[in-house]
Amino acid sequence: MMLPRIAAAALVAAAVVLAPLPAVAATASEDPGLQQRIDAVLAEFPGGTQTGPDEVSWQDGAVVLTLESEGQLAARSVGSCATGTHCVYSGSGLSGSKLTFSTCSTQSVAPLGAPVASIANARSVVVRAYNSIGVVGSVSANGSANTGSWGVTKVGC
Repeated sequence: MMLPRIAAAALVAAAVVLAPLPAVAATASEDPGLQQRIDAVLAEFPGGTQTGPDEVSWQDGAVVLTLESEGQLAARSVGSCATGTHCVYSGSGLSGSKLTFSTCSTQSVAPLGAPVASIANARSVVVRAYNSIGVVGSVSANGSANTGSWGVTKVGC
């Protein structure tokens, strides 16, 4: 009677596949200040929702802030900015905390909580960077730029 063994093996395989995966994001024990930073962002920029241990989103996910964990030194690239979005970073070379936009309307970068030092554009259109006076620069489709001296306050395409 091989059928019961096959059925049992299939159930075990299904249980393994459906078992929850361990979290890989930073936790409060790895970075005790991370939740405090999340709480500060939510207090300063109402309407946001914490959507992960290091993430806050607004407008039903159209704008997402991903905070860098203390000690996280991995460099980012345009590839870290998902297709169809554009991202601003607090560090040069696409490093630091990241704010992701899935909408092309002009949006404030204030939730980043730091000056914009670089921009990644994973869209098929040009992304423009603005300061209080007007357009200060642009990033071509599938490109990136260091923007530390631009004084960026908003981005859009």
